Amino acid sequence: MLRNQAWILLFVLQALLVAGCAGLRTPAPSPTPGVRPPAPSLYRATPQGVFRGDEPVPLYGINWFGLETPDRAPHGLWTGRTVADFLAQMRDLGFTALRLPLSPQVLTPGRPTPSWAQSAGYPADASEGLRYVLDEARKAGLYVLLDFHTYSPDRIGGNLPGRPFGDGYSKADWLADLRRMAELSREFPDVFGIDLCNEPYALTWREWRGLAREGAEAVLSVNPSLLVIVEGVGNASPNGGWPAFWGENLADRDVEIAPERAERILYLPHTYGPSVYRQPYFDAPDFPSNMPVIWEAHFGWMAGTYPLGIGEFGGRYEGDDRVWQDAFADYLLAKSIRIWFYWALNPNSGDTGGVLLDDWETVHEGKMALLRRLMGRE
Repeated sequence: MLRNQAWILLFVLQALLVAGCAGLRTPAPSPTPGVRPPAPSLYRATPQGVFRGDEPVPLYGINWFGLETPDRAPHGLWTGRTVADFLAQMRDLGFTALRLPLSPQVLTPGRPTPSWAQSAGYPADASEGLRYVLDEARKAGLYVLLDFHTYSPDRIGGNLPGRPFGDGYSKADWLADLRRMAELSREFPDVFGIDLCNEPYALTWREWRGLAREGAEAVLSVNPSLLVIVEGVGNASPNGGWPAFWGENLADRDVEIAPERAERILYLPHTYGPSVYRQPYFDAPDFPSNMPVIWEAHFGWMAGTYPLGIGEFGGRYEGDDRVWQDAFADYLLAKSIRIWFYWALNPNSGDTGGVLLDDWETVHEGKMALLRRLMGRE
């Protein structure tokens, strides 16, 4: 009897010892207050393209606007279609990325969204709505670029401010909102970059370059894994001899924002054709064969040397605008510029129309045929 009790006691002691050692090898993690979750996998921008770690990231993108307007919600939800439905259609069309124009009004709680958006299942709070879109984009397998489009939604409608701050919204406010966007990207690792300011046409390149450096530091101090997107300026700086569209002008060869962080900076100029604004060179006798020299002066010279894509291009795709877009696609393919974001999904874009027609569902087949060329899906 005593011998059996001794064996039982020895067995219990051995079991306790093994359990204790196992606990020492695999301690349970405990949350630390005030510590952010780890940053997602590092994105890298190179002249050959964007990578996530060592994996190439295809960025065939579409702009979907609405969050930067007084509506503070993606447009088109008034049709009854949901965010998930739109995003699934984008993915089926071959798009791999989404550029979301934003204003500060969707970055902090407390702003309402319209009843038509809520009827389509959209959150009533605009900041929750942004998170909702990002979560649905993750489910759809889309990369996302967050675009600081305007500090003042009330100026939407062709009257963008052309600078990142002003009218009572300060530089400190702008930098704080960039940090908020970077914090949000830590929750949604498919957010690969932050566009510091949409079309800073009111600034010279030297002014914008200095501000862009400050903006990059604000973003990367919060999430060093992100890409910082820098657009060109307008015509406040030398433009190579040809007037540039807002955000197109990178003619100044001194373009480096943060040389010590070269793989964090991606340049995404904007350019458009005749349906947006009638530049004098669209009426040249040799149009469109005159265009490559102009594109080269404004931004194309950077291809192969700096990480370069196109943040916005598009148009009605009718008449000479169609001629322009076809020529531009040829140029992008010839220059091996494979990163682009088309403007826009929305048919209610007044000067370009959309990839979708006025019913917000039927596809503009001419535009998609053009974009499939750029996707390599002809």
